[in-house]
Amino acid sequence: MESEGCMDTNEGLISRVARVLNESPNEVIDTEEFRDACVSVGVDPDSFSQADLDRLQQKLK
Repeated sequence: MESEGCMDTNEGLISRVARVLNESPNEVIDTEEFRDACVSVGVDPDSFSQADLDRLQQKLK
């Protein structure tokens, strides 16, 4: 459930944002698109640590 974004753990929140960003037609995700994706799934973009961003990047590959 965590990998599907159904839980409010770090992994769950990262998965929610990754699911939205994986639908983007853009090869490069800018800050605005990242923040919009977070807000659209109820995640505070300012809560992401560098480790969270690194994990998110892995999910986008």
